[in-house]
Parts: sequence; structure tokens; C-alpha cells
Amino acid sequence: MSLQQVHKSKTIAQADMRNINRSAVLEFLRQTKLTSRTEIAKQLQISMPTAMRIIEQLVEEGLVIYTGEKESGKGRSRNLLSLNTENNLVVGINLSGSQLEGCIATIGGDIIQLFNEPVTWKTAEDNFQFLVHFIEQILQHPLQNEQRILGIAIAVPGFIDRLTGNIRVAPSLDWYNLPLQSRLEPLFDLPLVIENDVNLAILGEYWFGAAGGVDDVVMLLVGTGIGAGILLDGKLHRGFHGASGEVGYLLPDIHSLNQKYPGFGALELMTSEEGIVSRAKAKCQQYGLLIKENFSSDTVFEAAREGEGWALEVVAGTVDYLSMAIANISVCFDPELILLGGHIASAADLLLVPIQNRLQGVIPHIPRIEKSQLNSQAVLLGSVVLTFQKVTEYSKVFTA
Repeated sequence: MSLQQVHKSKTIAQADMRNINRSAVLEFLRQTKLTSRTEIAKQLQISMPTAMRIIEQLVEEGLVIYTGEKESGKGRSRNLLSLNTENNLVVGINLSGSQLEGCIATIGGDIIQLFNEPVTWKTAEDNFQFLVHFIEQILQHPLQNEQRILGIAIAVPGFIDRLTGNIRVAPSLDWYNLPLQSRLEPLFDLPLVIENDVNLAILGEYWFGAAGGVDDVVMLLVGTGIGAGILLDGKLHRGFHGASGEVGYLLPDIHSLNQKYPGFGALELMTSEEGIVSRAKAKCQQYGLLIKENFSSDTVFEAAREGEGWALEVVAGTVDYLSMAIANISVCFDPELILLGGHIASAADLLLVPIQNRLQGVIPHIPRIEKSQLNSQAVLLGSVVLTFQKVTEYSKVFTA
């Protein structure tokens, strides 16, 4: 390789530099809420002409507005800017669980309308048609005069090819190698984002919830299945096959070896909503107890709070399984924070302290372990983040 080639390979292209500066301006506006052009140039260490050029472009695109307010204090007053959050909206849809969840939210993270529709998942095609109908319903919702939908983000519980938008495996939806994005694009004239539900959940917590300011964080989402959203240096870590974070396939013991897990994984069979209920029913039978109708993990947790022995044993087993998962995640990724989300987060009072106790002396560094702040809205607000990033060509900007 020639010296000229070496220099060329290390040079940031002018277009890339513009995108980096543009992303830095967007991020600064997102965090400061209200600022001036001079302050943007000063804090980001870019020239005033560069700052003005980027800002005027963002104003023309409708992403940034002059608020009409002026900077207070001595010296020359300056017009203040902010993101145009109220008029730039995102449709978010979550396909996890036993109902379709959707929202229309601002890019500032305010949900202005929630949509819920109970659904019984059936065949792959039936489930696709449910989704199409649900999107059509949301898009019929009236908007204010200057409001616009920037895009649609769909959270899917499964493996996704992020380059094509194909669903490789989503067992709960009966989707295997489904070209979801290419089938939806002709139906809706809006940018589409297809992403794993847990990845969206961690992005939601990172921008709007408990993970704010934490660049190395993992969210363990426990519900119908188990998955982990992983942020390293503030960026989603997806892995070679897009399957990073599929911790439901972790092996809880040696007896899980040499088994077949075509749908749900070994850990999910023990610690997901269904896994907890299955273990609890077996424990009730062992104690000769009557199994109540509408038996759920909430039944187990409430019985544990009341001190019932069978329930305490089930919760202790759940703590063990989650502790092993968190230990494995911690030594692989060394996160500063692990968030517990999904339906099981409602039992954080029974789980967090015992998990931390189980890990004492087991791993080199025990991360902070907390519950989700956004709860069920984490996925929907993650839809806002990823759609905003796609539409604005946002890049994560690091400081030295």
C-alpha cells in the first residue's frame, strides 16, 4: 500500500464530517432543550459558519425551530433554538405479548396517543394482516395542522436482518424468514424501521428513562420470552447474526446440554412468564394445593409477598436463574448498569436485592441492577429513538 493510500484511508470524507457535525448539533439540542447558535458553535467546537449552515438546514427541514425567545444577560441578545418536538411525530408498534400496542409520540418522547388491541396470534399471514390493519387504524388518527409522521417503527420479538428488514425467526408470531419490510413498504408511504423489541426498549431507556447518561448498559426484558438489549459505548450491539442478546437461550444447568430448543430457549422455559407459572404449578401440586383460575406470575409474586412457602421457593428459583444470566452478561460485557424490564419488573421488590446478594464474590464487578423506569412504554419510546436516528441520518458522536 502506498503512503498516499494510507493517508486516504485515514481521512474522514467531507460528507461524513458534515453528518458528524449535524448529528452533534441534533444531540446537543436534544439534551439542552433550548440554546443559541453561538452556544452550539462554542460547546461543539465548530466554526460559527458551520453551525449556522447546519442549523438553517435543520430549520428548513422542520426539525428545528426558533422559539421567539432571546438569550438573557449582558451583551448582544441571541435568538434561541430548540428541536421541533411537537410537530415531528413517530408511530411506534410493539408486537410482544398478548396484545398489539402502539403509539403516536413526539421526537421529544411525549406519547400523545396510545393504542391497544387484544389479539390472539394465529398463522404467519393472519398475524401480518393484524399488523397492517393496526397500522392503518393508527394513521387515521387526526393530527394538528403542522404535525407530521416521520416514520413507523415496529418492535418484533425475534431475530431480524437489519439490512433487509426480514424477520428470520419470531416464534410467537409464527414468522420465519418473513420479508416484513418489503411487504409493508408498498402499503405505507413512510420510512419503516423494523427492530428487535428489546433493542428498542434499551434505546427508550437510554434517551428517556433510567439509562440516561450510561453508555454501557444492558436491559434484561422478561415476559413471554427473555431477551437482552445491549448498548456498548452508547451503540446497539447486535452481533454477527443479529442475535446478540438472545439470552433466553442461555443454559441454566448441565442438564440443558444435548437438547433441542427450536423455539424458546432453555432459560426461557424456566424463567419467562410461562416458565415461572409452569414451575409454580408443579410446586402447588407437590404441596397438594389447589391451582386457582387465571394463575399467573402475578399470583406467584403476590403469594410470596404474603409469605406462602411454595411461592417463596418459586421466587428463589427465579432469583437463581436471573442471577446466573446477569452474571454471564456481566463478565461478557462489563456493563455499568443492568435494567430489569418486562412483566417481571413488577416483582423488583422481591428480586433485585436477592440477586445482588447471590452475586457477591461470584463475579469481579457487580453492576448496578435497577428496574425499568419506562416499563411497558420503553419499547414504544425506543421506536421514537431509532426512527429519529434513521430519518435524520443521526450518528453517535463520541468525545475524546
